[in-house]
Amino acid sequence: MSTCIETERAQRTTTQRTAAKPPREKERRPITLSDRDLAIFGWMAEHRFSTKELLVDRFYSSSTRIQPGTTPSGRYGAQRIGQLEREGYLRRSRYRVHSTAPLLLSDLGYRLLHGRELALGYHPLADLDIESFEHDVWTQRLRIAFERDLGCSRWRTERALKMAAGKAGLPYVPDARFYSPNGQAWNLEVERAPKRADRLKAILGERAQASRKSAILYVLDRRFSEFYRDLMAITPNPGVFFITHFDDLSRVTAGANGWHPMPIKKVFGEVRS
Repeated sequence: MSTCIETERAQRTTTQRTAAKPPREKERRPITLSDRDLAIFGWMAEHRFSTKELLVDRFYSSSTRIQPGTTPSGRYGAQRIGQLEREGYLRRSRYRVHSTAPLLLSDLGYRLLHGRELALGYHPLADLDIESFEHDVWTQRLRIAFERDLGCSRWRTERALKMAAGKAGLPYVPDARFYSPNGQAWNLEVERAPKRADRLKAILGERAQASRKSAILYVLDRRFSEFYRDLMAITPNPGVFFITHFDDLSRVTAGANGWHPMPIKKVFGEVRS
C-alpha cells in the first residue's frame, strides 16, 4: 500500500515540475543577408519607403522556385520581407492605407548599407509623407514596368536628384530621371491631380526651357489629359512633352506629332537628344 502511495506522490511531483517548467523558446539564428536583400535596402533608401507588394513584384517576380517542387519565388519573397522586418532591417510606418502597411528602411538597415559604403547620402526618415503615398507608389510601379518591360536604365529617384541638385545645378527636379534604350534622357512627371491653370502654365514653360536635351514624360489621369495638352502647346518648346495614362502605359501622345497616339516602345526607340 505504502509503495503505491509513494509511486503516486512521485508521479504528481514529476507532473508539477513539468508543468512549472517554462517552454523552451526556439532559438533564432541570425539570417545571412544576400545581394538581393542589399538591393532591397538600396531601393527603399532611394524611394524613401516601399510596400511588400512592390518589393515582391520588383525583386521576386520570377516564377522560379527556391527548391524544386517547393515555394514559388513570389511567395518566398513575401516571407523573406517579413523575415527582414522581424530581424529589424525594415520597419512599418505608423500609417495604414487600406490593408497596406508601408515599410521603411530602419536605422539598422541604413547603418548596414553605410558600413558597406552604400547609400552614404541617405539617412533614416521619421516616416513617409502620407499625402504623397499614392504618387510615390505609382512612381515605383512605373520604374518597375519601364526597367523590366521597356529596357530603361540609369534610373534616378527624386530623392537622389534633390541631393544632386545643389551640386550639379539642375534647373528643376522631376519625379524621376531615366534613359530609354536608345540613350535618350527622360524626365518623369507623375500627376495624380491637375494643378491650377496659371501655376501649371508657368511650370510647363520653365520645364520646356530647362529640358533642351531631355524629353519630358507626363503620366496623367485621362480625364485632364486635354487640359495639359492645351497648355503644353503654348510653351516655348512643345515638342519636348509626351503624355501617357495610368490606365494604358503602352501608348503615348507627343506634341511633336500633333498628339497622335504611338506605341511607347516605338517612342523610346525613336526619340533622339
